[in-house]
Amino acid sequence: MRKMSKMKRCIVLFALCALLALSLVPMLAACNDSSSTEGGSGRNVLKVYNWEDYIDPGDSEAGRDSMINDFKKYYKQVTGQDIDVVYTTFDTNETMMTKVLKNDANVDLICPSEYAIEKLLTAGKLASQKEIYQELKPTLDAKGIQLEGMSSIGNGYGMIEPAVMDVITNMFSSVVASDGKTYDMTEYMVPYMWGTLGILYNKNIISQEELDKYGWGVLWNIENNEKLENKILMKDSVRDTYAAALFYMYEYNLLPQKYGDIQNAQDLINITDDEMLAAAEAVLTEQREHISGYEVDFGKDDMINEIVYADFAWSGDALWAVEESYDEESEYDDGCFLGYYCPTGTNPTTGKERFSNIWYDGWVIPKSVSNKLAAMLFIDFMCRPENAIRNSVAIGYTCAADRALLEESEDVCAFLEDQEYDIEEYFGDIGRYPEINQALGVMRDFGARNEHLVDMWQRAKAGSGVDNSLWIVLAVLVGGVGIAIGVYFACQAAKLRPKKI
Repeated sequence: MRKMSKMKRCIVLFALCALLALSLVPMLAACNDSSSTEGGSGRNVLKVYNWEDYIDPGDSEAGRDSMINDFKKYYKQVTGQDIDVVYTTFDTNETMMTKVLKNDANVDLICPSEYAIEKLLTAGKLASQKEIYQELKPTLDAKGIQLEGMSSIGNGYGMIEPAVMDVITNMFSSVVASDGKTYDMTEYMVPYMWGTLGILYNKNIISQEELDKYGWGVLWNIENNEKLENKILMKDSVRDTYAAALFYMYEYNLLPQKYGDIQNAQDLINITDDEMLAAAEAVLTEQREHISGYEVDFGKDDMINEIVYADFAWSGDALWAVEESYDEESEYDDGCFLGYYCPTGTNPTTGKERFSNIWYDGWVIPKSVSNKLAAMLFIDFMCRPENAIRNSVAIGYTCAADRALLEESEDVCAFLEDQEYDIEEYFGDIGRYPEINQALGVMRDFGARNEHLVDMWQRAKAGSGVDNSLWIVLAVLVGGVGIAIGVYFACQAAKLRPKKI
């Protein structure tokens, strides 16, 4: 075969490039399509970005499908269309915010905590659900769809617990952004779960009397309990651990003197000036000598397996672990060797009040949303009492659904009984439904001060530094290596030196 001439090769190459470019045009157009389909392929898709282990995965043995699959069936029922759900997760608010603020999260729904929602809102990343509702109303009316559960669309509190909405409204109804604009955060989010920060503890090692006496000091092992030493876990979460340090300092009169007149958790939990950060760094560095380490997800498992005996925990994780520790032959009244304690009330030793954190996670829609209808339907679906309680039982956290509606619902009560709960005990559990008062503070966005907080946290988490004896050993090793290198080069130089004749 004759070799192709250079000119012909160029013509063929050009033609192939042209064909390739033409084939890419539809693909590029699809990538730029802002409709609700995925990649222009005709697939109707909802992309959800949520915490890990934060929705009912279903129970095949009980014949219960996952919450995601149940939503897909519901969506088909009310719209006549099929939908795919792309479900991804994050482990901390900070991980999620980094992606969203950098525009690296191509999603329709996110479930952050209250301070993270405030941060995303002031950064201009969130869409108003109230405005989306007005935009979709003709479509919703045509299909006969009522969004009765959502608190963000201007129909009162919807199916959300009034006590929860009261706190969020009081705290976040006038959020001021960097551009000077004021936003009502309640129009941008619908609460999903809520809870407190406290101590998950092993009853065989820590008694109720010790908890009442030492409070937050248990996490610093101030009673010098030998069994507890180096068997404590803290959260690898800068804001939560900082909050614990503030509560501990307040309870034991370790706050900087100028903050001696603090009267409630709300004021205390959001102080981030240099003096407070320095005080927190000191107690967190000291604490490092008494704990096993830091965790985000494995703490509850380590508690169940009795690898550690105390864990600074979110209430939902703690209550889930408590139930997992149930044993019919247990010596404890509830049959569980683990317990959850949220330090509030008065310290009998110091006479100081104890504070803790109350937090709220909620559904928000980013401005980059590509499927507004599905996003709104999903939020409303999660608010319904029978779905809210399923999610709550599956993950251990307290759902934000109206407690009165939950107790009145026959479906909810039947589900709880099927899960072997006593209805009165379930809703009367103060670990699950604590009294919302001034002893519980809500975190706000720290703004520019957050960077200083992170710097402090990195130093504190590293501990108090390297022991002096280790520095001596290191110096000897470095010196020995230096001498060996010197001898080596001296020998090499002697070999290269010209011999005398």
